[in-house]
Amino acid sequence: MTKRYFTLKEATEYSALSRSTLYAEEAKGRLVFTKFGAATRIEKCDLDTFLDVAGEKLVAA
Repeated sequence: MTKRYFTLKEATEYSALSRSTLYAEEAKGRLVFTKFGAATRIEKCDLDTFLDVAGEKLVAA
């Protein structure tokens, strides 16, 4: 079974981005957080989409 939502800790491990970077990107509107009561979660598909767009691939010349 694959997880649909990540905790912030899981999202930092999955993305290799810091917690503060994830919060900054959410504040800029580039990443969506979901609240379940007091719990903050990031949907895996939202994080994957963000990483696809935000990442820069380096190509050897």
